[in-house]
Amino acid sequence: MIFKNLSIKVKMMLIIQLVSLSSLLIGFSYVVYSNIDDFKEDMKNNTIINATLVGDYCAVPLVFDVSESATETLGKLQNIPSLEVGIVYNDKHEVFAEYYKNGNKIPVSNTFVKGSWNKFEDDHLSVSKPIFSDEEFAGTIYLRVSTEELTMKINDYLVKMAILLVCLLLVNYILATWLQKVLSEPILNLTKATKEISQEGNYKLRVHKQGNDEIGDLVDEYNEMLSQIYVREEALKQRTNELTQTLGDLKQTQEKLINSEKLAALGQLIAGVAHEINTPLGAIRSSIGNINKTLCFVLNEYPIFINELPKELKENFLNLVEDSFKNRHMLTSKEERSLKKKISKIFEEHDIKNAYSFADTFVDMMVVENVENYLDLLQNENSEKIIETAYKITGLQRSTENIEFAADRASKVVFALKNSSRVNNYEEQVLADVTEGIESVLILYNNQIKQGIEVAKVYKEIPEILCYYDELNQVWTNILHNAIYAMELNGKLTIKTYTENNWVVVSISDSGRGIPKDEIDKIFDPFFSTKPTGEGTGIGLDISKRIVEKHHGKIEVQSEPGKTTFSVYLPIAGSNNEDSIKPQQ
Repeated sequence: MIFKNLSIKVKMMLIIQLVSLSSLLIGFSYVVYSNIDDFKEDMKNNTIINATLVGDYCAVPLVFDVSESATETLGKLQNIPSLEVGIVYNDKHEVFAEYYKNGNKIPVSNTFVKGSWNKFEDDHLSVSKPIFSDEEFAGTIYLRVSTEELTMKINDYLVKMAILLVCLLLVNYILATWLQKVLSEPILNLTKATKEISQEGNYKLRVHKQGNDEIGDLVDEYNEMLSQIYVREEALKQRTNELTQTLGDLKQTQEKLINSEKLAALGQLIAGVAHEINTPLGAIRSSIGNINKTLCFVLNEYPIFINELPKELKENFLNLVEDSFKNRHMLTSKEERSLKKKISKIFEEHDIKNAYSFADTFVDMMVVENVENYLDLLQNENSEKIIETAYKITGLQRSTENIEFAADRASKVVFALKNSSRVNNYEEQVLADVTEGIESVLILYNNQIKQGIEVAKVYKEIPEILCYYDELNQVWTNILHNAIYAMELNGKLTIKTYTENNWVVVSISDSGRGIPKDEIDKIFDPFFSTKPTGEGTGIGLDISKRIVEKHHGKIEVQSEPGKTTFSVYLPIAGSNNEDSIKPQQ
C-alpha cells in the first residue's frame, strides 16, 4: 500500500536500486563463498600432495623396517611452516616414525582410519593416506597442518571485498539516479500539467518543452490540443450566453459532458504512455543487472585470468577485445547467419574444435573480419575459457547498447501513441522485412525469456512489405509482452512467419493459461484488460489492432488452456486484400 502511494520518480528509483542491488549482492555472495571454498580446497590439495610424496619416500624404509630413514624424511617437513605433526604407521598400525614442529609433541587421537581421508577440525587440517610398496599395503602417513595462515588470508580477502562492494554500491546509486531522472522527468511534467488543468480548468496553461525528441513532439501536440480546447471553450461560452433562460438547464448539462470527454481523452493519453513505457524500462533494469554481474567478474576473476594468460597470447586477446569494441553496428538475422557460416568454415579449415560455437560467439562480439588473426587463441587448450572471458568483457558494451536500444524503444512507444491520436500522419511507409523487427523486439525480452521460456522460431522466406516499420514493431512488442506475462516466465513461445495467398502472416503462440471464452471478444476493446488492477490499462491490443488495420491488414486470436495464438495478416506490396479483411468486433 505504501509503495502504491509513492510518486513515479521514487518508484522508478526504488525499482532500479532494488533490482540492481539484489543482483549485486547475489553475485558478491557467490564470489566470496566460492573463493573461500577455493582457498580451503587449495590447502587440502597441497597437504594431500605432501602426504603422498612423503609416503612414497617412506615406502622402502617401511618394507625394510628402517625407521631412522623414515624419521629423516619426516624431518624435512620443517620446511613447511604450517605443518605441525607428521606420523608414519607400519602395516600393523604402530608408530614407525614421527615429526613434531619445534620438537613439541602434540597429542593426536583417532589418527588411524582405514583408507584415505581428510578433515578440517577447529584450527587445523588432518590428512591420512595409505602407503603402498609394489601395490602391497606397507603403512599409513598422517599429517596435521595449522589453518591459522588460511584464516588470516580469508579475513584479509573479506575486508577487500567489503571495500569493493561499497564502491560498487556508490557507482550503482549514481547510475540509477541518472537513469530515472532522464526517463521520468518529461512524463512527470506532463502529468503535473494535466492535474493542474483538471483541478483549475485553466486551458491557457502550457507545458514547458524540454527537448526536440518524441516526447517534445508530444508536448507540442498536447499544447496545440489545449489551444483548440480553449478556443472551443470560449466559442461555446459565447454561443451559450446568447441562449435564452429556458435553455439554461441544457447549457449546464452540455458543459459537463464536454469537460468529461476532454478529461477522459487526457487521462487515456497519459495512462497509455505510463503503461507502454514499462516494457523498455524492464529491459533497462535487465541490462543494469547484466552490467553488475559482469563488473563482479571483471573485478574478481579477470585480473587472475589476464595474469595467468601466456605472454604470447595476451596481446592477441587484447586485440580481440579491442576489435569487438570498435565494430559496433546492427546486423540483420540474414547477415548473422551468413557470417556464422563463413567464419565457421574458416575455423574448420584450421581444425578448430567447436568451430560453429566459436563462430557464433565471434558474431555476437561483432568480430567478423580477419578472424584468422585469433587462431592462436582458438588452438590453445584453454580456448573456451579465453573466448568466454572476452565475451564477458565486451558484454559491458552490449548491455549499454541494450539500454540505448530500450530508451529508443520508449521514445518510439510515445511516438506511436502520439501518432495514433493524430488525424494527419505524414510518416512515410518503407519496404521492410517484418522478421527483422520481431528479432529486434526479442532482444528487449532476452532476460525474461532466458529464465525459463523456450523460443521456437519457424521463419520461412517472406517478401518485404510496404509498412510503417516502427509501428509494426510496437505490435510485436505488445503481443510478445502479453505472451511472456501469460506464461509467467515459464513455457514455450512459438513464432512463425510465412505467406498465405497475398498475405504475409506472423503467428505468435504461447503455452500460457489462455483467454476465457467470455473475454476473448473483448480483448481488443480500449481499456479492457485480463491483468490484475494496476498491471495493465488494456490499451496495448487496441493500439496494435489500429496499427494493423492502418496497414489494411487484420489480427486474429485463437485461445484454449495451454495455447494462445495471435495471427497478424499484412498485405504483400502491390496486392489488394481489403475485401478479405474481417473487422474484429
